[in-house]
Amino acid sequence: MRALILTGFGINCEEEFAAAYRLAGAEATIVHLNQVLHGQVSIHDFDILNFPGGFSFGDDLGSGVVLANKLRYRQNGPDGRTLLDDIKQFIADGKFVFGICNGFQVLVKLGLLPNLGGSVTPEVTLTHNASGRYEDRWVTLRVNPLSSTPFLKGIDTLEVPVRHGEGRLVIPDAATQAAIEAAGLNCLTYADFDGGATDVYPFNPNGAALNCAGLTDTTGQVFGLMPHPEAFLSAYNHPDWARRRRAGQTDEEGQGLQIFRNIVAHVALCRAPHPPAPSPMGRGSLTTAEEPTGFYGGDGEKRMRPARERRADLDEKGGTVQDDVFTTSGKNWEYLKEFGRAMRKVPTEAEELLWNELRGQKTGAKFRRQHAIDSFIVDFVSIPDKLVVEVDGGIHDEANQREYDAGRTEILQELGYKVLRFSNYQVLHETQTVVREIQRNLLQINPKD
Repeated sequence: MRALILTGFGINCEEEFAAAYRLAGAEATIVHLNQVLHGQVSIHDFDILNFPGGFSFGDDLGSGVVLANKLRYRQNGPDGRTLLDDIKQFIADGKFVFGICNGFQVLVKLGLLPNLGGSVTPEVTLTHNASGRYEDRWVTLRVNPLSSTPFLKGIDTLEVPVRHGEGRLVIPDAATQAAIEAAGLNCLTYADFDGGATDVYPFNPNGAALNCAGLTDTTGQVFGLMPHPEAFLSAYNHPDWARRRRAGQTDEEGQGLQIFRNIVAHVALCRAPHPPAPSPMGRGSLTTAEEPTGFYGGDGEKRMRPARERRADLDEKGGTVQDDVFTTSGKNWEYLKEFGRAMRKVPTEAEELLWNELRGQKTGAKFRRQHAIDSFIVDFVSIPDKLVVEVDGGIHDEANQREYDAGRTEILQELGYKVLRFSNYQVLHETQTVVREIQRNLLQINPKD
């Protein structure tokens, strides 16, 4: 997993941000924002875009305001394209954006949080603390159980420091507040000693509406918070560490690191190649071979077995292509079954949208989702029509993944399936065009009188 961390113009927490990702097992790259704006670095080469804390442009016009405007209005591509346009495509491709403190302020001023209407226009704001002064203290946060963002998976509460002068969330009207609460976008609240949400100072250090310390967007892919989890990566970062050690605490990991571990694990799962799956019809798993067909050589290099070799295996065993359609080795599936389950539980926004267009035979064909064919799980398939539909995120633009996709397609075609591929962006922004293309192919396969 590759994390891009922006710096420059007064941002000053980039090293801690990078350290958190490295401890969580990711590759972290720090670049000056100008390198992105001038086209020297592309955000699309990364899995998660990060906006660290600091004082961008000295907070002279308010925290995050100038940087947000730079991202929104500075043209850095053809036809007036801005970095905000690239970020919107980045999110549509199923990738993630994370902002802390000043970075959170930037995401709010850009309209990426909470983005209830999907138009990326500011809906809430962050302003001066109710105390009227800069706050530098430790706080307890409680995770909203309604939140579905992978950043906070499995976390109930955590302690982290705050360091800000403008962290008070202001929501302009009751309707917006109700929408945020209903969707669980107020993912973190300031809590008291008992773990209950509180508006009492100093437990709530800034007087935020909803006692809110962090927000996500409706997809859960964009996440921001005012406190600094990257400042609590080790137990020794906590001011009370000595007493806790004497009391018997042995865990040396800081609570803030769990947020980074969560997103690294989630992205790794999403990046995994479409794995083999068991027969969804209960058929035997050893009709073609005892050993996994797999896609990894003994040296760990990813590779696809040529379709002709797989066909030769079938012929030698006296099988048929149809015999192999719903089978995989029991050994292979035992290792990878959790991947298949997870893919069904956490579809991308684009996959969920397209499924709503395909389900219930709305196109005149019966589609199945995350279904097993040969040694693959495909996104959508109409088995009677032999039509497979794949929804691809940004990772499919990478050379290794393109090679893998080509091998999958070749094998599926040998099995008699036609394969259609659409990007996340096409599904999200050109939905009806995608549906019409699927319907057109269905008609070609089975012309109607």
